[in-house]
Amino acid sequence: MGNDRTDRSDPDVDEPSADSGRWLPDRPEPTLEAPIPDDLGTALGRLVGTDPVATLEEWVAECRRLTGGIGLEELCHAEGETAHWGELGGAGGERYDFRCVYDAVILAAVADEPVRIHTESPDGTPIEARATGDEVTPTPPSAVVSFGVETDVDRPGGGAKAEPTLEDVYATVCPYVRAFPDREAYDRWASRAPAATVAMPLAGATDLAEALVE
Repeated sequence: MGNDRTDRSDPDVDEPSADSGRWLPDRPEPTLEAPIPDDLGTALGRLVGTDPVATLEEWVAECRRLTGGIGLEELCHAEGETAHWGELGGAGGERYDFRCVYDAVILAAVADEPVRIHTESPDGTPIEARATGDEVTPTPPSAVVSFGVETDVDRPGGGAKAEPTLEDVYATVCPYVRAFPDREAYDRWASRAPAATVAMPLAGATDLAEALVE
């Protein structure tokens, strides 16, 4: 796995800024209504063939337009074991492996049951959490989660009128939905990732899951 530690002696590596606009809780609005970075909104809009998406609320609306709402079958299940999984009902429950960690959070909202979550940050740091439909309790408490999409993403079909499939969306979004032990780890990774991203505390990430499922 890649290492998300920045070599601070390298003059070509940009240092993360606290004012980068890639941290939703710094905004005064509720998370879903807060403006997302312009590059992220433009890339998400390009993926689904719309104007730039201004907020996560608008992105949820596009996802619901494409899917009619996310259920168990629409989650990004993996064919084998991955580093991102959830145990339905808690430890020892039925295990679901996903291509990204956030689907384990959505699983709790879909099933209306608690889910024990395990994931790893890009540098391999393990992160655990317990999710219900109302809250996520992560270990460590400082854990954050990113949302993003490839910077140079294009609409499937090169601009054709066909709607993107869920597989198209997962292929470009899932690699950049990652958990980190803290904000600083996210900032270091985001400064080098080939993607437009934004992040929020993992503990406060249930609103998005609930909106995708409703």
